[in-house]
Amino acid sequence: MTRSVRPASATDAEAATGLLAELHAHLGVHRPADLLRRTRRLSRFDYGKANPPPLLLVDDDTPIGFATYDLFAPSKWWAGSLRISEFLVTSSALGTGAGAVLLAELHEIARTAGVAVSEPDEVCTTEERYIGSHVINFDYERRRAGHWISLRADAAENGWPTPRLDDRWHTELHDDPEPGHLYAEGEVPFLLLPDGRVVTARFRTIYVEEYLGHGSQNRWTLALAGRALRTNGKLLIDHSWSRAENRPARAVPVDGGHLMVNYAYYDSNHFGSDSGTIDYLIDLAAHTVAQREHLTFEPD
Repeated sequence: MTRSVRPASATDAEAATGLLAELHAHLGVHRPADLLRRTRRLSRFDYGKANPPPLLLVDDDTPIGFATYDLFAPSKWWAGSLRISEFLVTSSALGTGAGAVLLAELHEIARTAGVAVSEPDEVCTTEERYIGSHVINFDYERRRAGHWISLRADAAENGWPTPRLDDRWHTELHDDPEPGHLYAEGEVPFLLLPDGRVVTARFRTIYVEEYLGHGSQNRWTLALAGRALRTNGKLLIDHSWSRAENRPARAVPVDGGHLMVNYAYYDSNHFGSDSGTIDYLIDLAAHTVAQREHLTFEPD
């Protein structure tokens, strides 16, 4: 039996995805769309110098492990690095020295590129299973899941509408994101009316491309008894509401027959940040919502 390491090819797509599925299962990750995207990318062999293909560890022709990594070339400003993204030795080969063989190849690639391996060696040679925090931040995801569990418990106790979150990006197939791709959508209790009813905030997290930078952006609407409130223009709501970090406050009557609640708001872009508060003004008779901003822009 000959043990060796080689770059994966398009014909390895199914085997490499099976190894990734084992890594996800071991770490309790449920992201079927990630597996589909990676299979498609490998099948098309969509890799290059800046994004190298996975490494496969094989016994003869049988894959027993894999690693993915990012290679950052050195420059006049920094030394560069090889950053391990994912690392797996399959269960049948654990404890046979396979992790050391795969890690040695990563160090050789780094040495040839004139850089060092930035992630710790010990995890790869002892546990032989690893996902970098830049790929999946488990601490953040545990905190986020905890926020949703807590909010659902509070909603059940107080009789609020049940909060919901549909994580589309990890459960539905997309290739590289394009404008309009839906990452997630959900709904949380947003404010309490004096008569006991609850206005909910609905969000759709959509991939956008704009001059301030590409990425995901929340688009919000407010709803009462399942019916969206009309608004004039874009509704601004702090991103923390889509992470289930907040609880609804009771709206109070204000001049003009409106009901108002005031919440903190923060947003940043390449030019600076907006911070302050926003008044949300509900007109039940007209079934509308308006906002009154008290924000300060701080340039970078």
